[in-house]
Amino acid sequence: MRYRQKRGKYLLNRKQLRLHQSWKTLSRDDRKDLISLLKVLGVITAVIAALYFIGINGLTYIGGFWKLFTGETGQAAGDKIAPSPPSLNPLPQYTKTEKINISGYAEPASEVTLFINEKETAKTIAEAGGGTFSFANVVLPVQGKNTITATAADRGDNVSQKSAELVIVFDKKPPELAVTSPKNGQAFSGENKEIVVAGTTEAGATVKVNEAQTPVLAGGSFSYKITANSAGEIEITIVATDKAGNEKKVELKVAYSE
Repeated sequence: MRYRQKRGKYLLNRKQLRLHQSWKTLSRDDRKDLISLLKVLGVITAVIAALYFIGINGLTYIGGFWKLFTGETGQAAGDKIAPSPPSLNPLPQYTKTEKINISGYAEPASEVTLFINEKETAKTIAEAGGGTFSFANVVLPVQGKNTITATAADRGDNVSQKSAELVIVFDKKPPELAVTSPKNGQAFSGENKEIVVAGTTEAGATVKVNEAQTPVLAGGSFSYKITANSAGEIEITIVATDKAGNEKKVELKVAYSE
């Protein structure tokens, strides 16, 4: 029995010695070729194992996620899931400027399509890293209400639902402003030194009288009192500003004597 064990160890040592001697006899190029072959065999084995455990479709989706992570372009085969709708950054409700900038977030590297009043207006690609996108100098087509939405399309040509609507009112017309009191050039005298400045303007507008904020009622009427500190000419400036920032100014002069 001991003889057999010794003989087995002897044969094993001889095989190891031959393998070691064979590796040493190989040239450097032959060793590199052998290592490359072993690597290729390893990759093939890994792919076969992956196909066995997760299947072809699983590998396809893994490839799609890898492209999304690296920002590579091209269609992602097997991707049938539409991206989430883009998210548009808030805009002012009113503007007097015809051109505006629009920005937001979408699925990274997706194609974002912008719609104004249901009409396709522009396209851009969301950044591969964070998914941000922007449209510069977008022209608002109509004065009044404009509705803005967007969709996102991924590399598999899956198109998202439309984003939540943004509504912006384009208004470049100055507000109406009528001053009913006092009249330009009107003269005041006596102990009562208060002069009532009153009139009407566009509903929702703000009014300032000599830079002082003046209350405006729901219908657009306003009234403000100023005090004549001394005899002489008094200049009065009334400025009405609408929600879009358009202004209308009325300037007049009155005289006061004691």
